[in-house]
Amino acid sequence: MEAVLEIFVPDIIGALRGLVGQIPPGRVTTYRALAEALGDPDSVRFVAAFLASEEAKDWPVHRVVHSSGAVGRAFGADQSVFAERLRAEGVRVVGDRVDPLMRFFFGDFRTEKPLARLQEEQREVARRVVLAPLPEVQKIGAVDVAYRGEEAVAALVLANPKGEPSDFLLARVPVRFPYIRTYLSYRELPPYLAVLREAKEKGLWPDVLLVDGNGILHPRRAGIAAHLGVLLDLPTVGVAKSHLCGDVNTEGMEIGEWRPVLLDGEVVGGAVRTGRNRTLFVSPGHRADVDSSMELVLSLTQREELPPPLRLAHELATEAARG
Repeated sequence: MEAVLEIFVPDIIGALRGLVGQIPPGRVTTYRALAEALGDPDSVRFVAAFLASEEAKDWPVHRVVHSSGAVGRAFGADQSVFAERLRAEGVRVVGDRVDPLMRFFFGDFRTEKPLARLQEEQREVARRVVLAPLPEVQKIGAVDVAYRGEEAVAALVLANPKGEPSDFLLARVPVRFPYIRTYLSYRELPPYLAVLREAKEKGLWPDVLLVDGNGILHPRRAGIAAHLGVLLDLPTVGVAKSHLCGDVNTEGMEIGEWRPVLLDGEVVGGAVRTGRNRTLFVSPGHRADVDSSMELVLSLTQREELPPPLRLAHELATEAARG
């Protein structure tokens, strides 16, 4: 179980706290400016949600406003409280807006842009992905993770080619990275690697691993299944419950039917209807291709909405996180 790439898991919360702390009294910045300073403008939803959470209640978040100039909200305080704090610092607030915004705007952040570094690592992962038919499968593995506070619990289920479980393992590790869309690997790799390390030590290594998440069906072709597969040089297949990206029309699909998902004109996965209200998004991670990935998942969902090993991994991780 030799890692191909070093895992870089930056302290994103610490980086965001440092950025907010750089805003001087009498100045404001925007949620988008902070996202750009982290290295990815698309992380603006994470920035806005986190600054409104209890974890940031003691930060000077009143100095962060919307791009329109509208004063923000945060845990335990409303706009009127933040507006008064800004006025006390010399910022002109008319109604609920900083006016004019550009007069008081601060954007000269000192930053290493950690998310930009992660994007480059994801692109390197994508370059190392091997797309090829899955090898002969005798032992299927499936992994999922659940959370309890600052702890992640990963579950690995081993099953035969029919999906019948034979063994399982659990691993617990501290959570080191928040949920940010398209960066799931950096949140879930540590618990997955922990449970797979134990599997290797106990001789419970799978021939192929189903991962609750995406493979190359990802804006940078480096979802959690691809990243995990490249790190371990293990055949992996991503099985996601929601549509992250790519183009596909799922209207009118029948149970057992699948349709290709295109990204930049290339087929990178498939949407498969496994139940009346269930559509899975399947994509190869590493040492797999679209056709063999779909064939494996379809063989396991003839009478199930989720591949049984993956469903059991979810149940085990969830139950362990509650205990």
